[in-house]
Parts: sequence; structure tokens; C-alpha cells
Amino acid sequence: MKINFYILFFVFFLFGCSYESIYSTKKTSFSILSLDVQNKNVLTSQITRALKAYKNSSGSRQFSLEIKAEKEKIVTSKDSKGNIKSYKLIIKCNYRIFEEGKIKKNNEKIESFVFNNDANKFKLKKYESSIETTLVGKIIEEIILELYSL
Repeated sequence: MKINFYILFFVFFLFGCSYESIYSTKKTSFSILSLDVQNKNVLTSQITRALKAYKNSSGSRQFSLEIKAEKEKIVTSKDSKGNIKSYKLIIKCNYRIFEEGKIKKNNEKIESFVFNNDANKFKLKKYESSIETTLVGKIIEEIILELYSL
């Protein structure tokens, strides 16, 4: 009975305050005119795919973006036999935001994550891919928040 009350209260509160997603493209104050990619790879394609929703939207401010992203995988520790115990995945993203041909913001975002090695290489590659997706998601959020704040 108590749980049902809390769920019902939460639902009414959520709809009563006119909740709207922070990344909703319906009412953005900006639009992206062009996305220029410096080096084409999986990372930049993920970023451009996520930012396409803001392209040609009805925002009053219009920005152009220049993006360069790269990934680095470093061995952080080895055991006494020389076998790898852990890795560090680093994703660097340099982006420039232009408004009316002038640089508005030049920023570099670095995200990293340390993870252990696994004997099953397929499982390790799949885990590394999910980590990469998560780190790129954080970078995308940073870019979107930067565009909202300008």
C-alpha cells in the first residue's frame, strides 16, 4: 500500500511539473550548421551521429563544429611473468565551436577508464567497446552542454 502511494505520487509529480528531457531537440536555443571531422574513425562517427539531431533545428543561434577524436589503449600493469594485468583506455576529443565564422570555444575533453585484462579476448574486446561507448557518451554530453551554455 505504501509503495503504491509513492509510485503514484512520483508519477503525478513527474507529470505535474511538466518534466522535459534536458537534451530535447524540440526547444533548443541553437542549431548546428555544419559538423567538420578532422579524422574519420568510429569515435567521430558516434559523435556526429549523436549531434545530427541538433542539425538544422530551429534554434536562434547557429554554430559550426570542428571535431577531432582519438583513442589510446595503454598497458598500466603487468605481473611478474610479464603478462598484462590491466589497461587504461583514454579518449581525447578536441572540438572547436564557431559562430558566424569566429571561434567561440576551443576545448579538449579527455575521458579515461582503467580495466583488467581477461583471458577471453572476445569478452575483453566487447567490454572495451562498451567502455568506449560510455566514454564517448560523456564527451557528447559535454559538447551539448557547452552549446547550451553559449
